[in-house]
Amino acid sequence: MTRVVNFPSDIEKIKREATEWIARIERAELTSVEKTELNVWLATSPAHEKQLTRLGQLWDKMSEIGSSTSEQVQQKPVEEKKRVGYLGYFTYKVAAVLALTIVFPLALYLQNLSAITSTNGQYFTKIGEQKNIMLADGSEILLNTNSIVEVIYSRDKRNIDLSQGEANFDVAPDKSRPFTVKAGKGDVRALGTNFSVRLDGDLVNVLVSHGTVRVRAQEKIDAVYPAGQAERRGRNEVIVGAGNNVVFDDVQVESVAQESEQVLAKKLYWRKGYLAFDDELLSDVVAELSRYTSLNIIIADEAIQSMRVGGFYPINNLETVFTTLEINLGLKVEKVSGNYYITNPHT
Repeated sequence: MTRVVNFPSDIEKIKREATEWIARIERAELTSVEKTELNVWLATSPAHEKQLTRLGQLWDKMSEIGSSTSEQVQQKPVEEKKRVGYLGYFTYKVAAVLALTIVFPLALYLQNLSAITSTNGQYFTKIGEQKNIMLADGSEILLNTNSIVEVIYSRDKRNIDLSQGEANFDVAPDKSRPFTVKAGKGDVRALGTNFSVRLDGDLVNVLVSHGTVRVRAQEKIDAVYPAGQAERRGRNEVIVGAGNNVVFDDVQVESVAQESEQVLAKKLYWRKGYLAFDDELLSDVVAELSRYTSLNIIIADEAIQSMRVGGFYPINNLETVFTTLEINLGLKVEKVSGNYYITNPHT
């Protein structure tokens, strides 16, 4: 013989849970923990609040019947009369509890959540443009040329997705919500610090100005590794402090280097709107300049690629670099069909 089992419907489950809450409310004032639990239960579905209110009204009707009966039956105990009188105000009591648990705290919850997520979204810069972004928690992002980030804040996380370019992050301390920047297949996590992240092909370059950060080459690899894979863990994740330059690819951390204050300042000079070069190859200088213009910069004479260039140049006026090349190195820079050509007129 087949046995048929009837499972309770959703409405029956809600009724049962609402009845349990009615019993708790009748028993005594809800504790802070119970109010939180009720808040969560009410926020799950509008049917929950509706059912709780309906049951409160139902108990009031029952109390009215009980009150009429008690008037007719004088033998009813005094305690029962008190109980009947108490139940006459049950709808009011349920409404009061709802006001305390759902109206004010939930409104405050939504208000706080709205404030936290108010700066969520995607931000980008055009070629040659820089942009400063102030986030809801007081953290700041300085977005460099031709870059894209997405801010994804929630109540327990502060996530940033850098999908293109370079950005500097000045992180406001918040131990309850870690600040994590996803870059490539890895990520960089910090609490109360300042660091920059740059995407360069398959490589991610992390430079720490202040504080400490954890760098992972593969964000999906957790902290637990099978025996014999300790070496892999060491190459996947590092924790570094100020002055360190970490480079990683899609698989592992390639290098960790402690930079001098001078080198650190030079690499981060872009945050002040300048490019800094210190006796660097012309080919490297041109590669960096190319990030800040949509025009091609072409070294037409291969022999001059190894010439050395130095100085500070404003990002919004790259013509000063070309002027320096012509005056100090005797080179010639011509703009032809929207491209810059660098040649040596003496050869």
